[in-house]
Amino acid sequence: MLATSDKKNKQLSRESWVLAAFDTLYKDGIDAVRIEPLAKKMNVTKGSFYWHFKNRTELHDALLEYWEKEMTQSVLDAANEFHGSPKQRLINTLRDIIGNERTKYDPFVRNWARNDTKVRKVVEYIDKIRLSFLHGLFIDIGFDKQEAEIRSRLMYYYICGECTVSVKEPMTKRMKRLDIKAEIMMQPLARK
Repeated sequence: MLATSDKKNKQLSRESWVLAAFDTLYKDGIDAVRIEPLAKKMNVTKGSFYWHFKNRTELHDALLEYWEKEMTQSVLDAANEFHGSPKQRLINTLRDIIGNERTKYDPFVRNWARNDTKVRKVVEYIDKIRLSFLHGLFIDIGFDKQEAEIRSRLMYYYICGECTVSVKEPMTKRMKRLDIKAEIMMQPLARK
């Protein structure tokens, strides 16, 4: 789509730029997320970019906002709609996260955070929200605070690690195994 007029530039959405920027972040890192190369990749003018963003910093902020909204807040919103026992709510939440690949951008945002204090603070904030949510689910299941914290961290590490495995299994196989993994994490500890 060659966008040379304001009318055509309006048709390209802000989200289109954000998704193209995430694709570049994935392939080449944050330093490659630049206006002119993105415009060329999208076959539009730089004017299209400036229709939606003031500058590159605003695009970077939009990346973080999208990551928070689509990869965290949408999970929490969906989880509030799930019905059933606390165990089933946890399983349904995991199905949503894994099935919709809600952590697919996490490794790239975390890599970006290594060299950017602002991004690191956003990542720490999101980690706290996600861990607190999982902790609450394990509390609802019936675990004490300490066990709920440990289980929520184990579950979170599993979720984050799921998207970084180099050899990806087919989604059907991943989803089939997901229920078993969740059941294992919800089993009471054998006490001596």
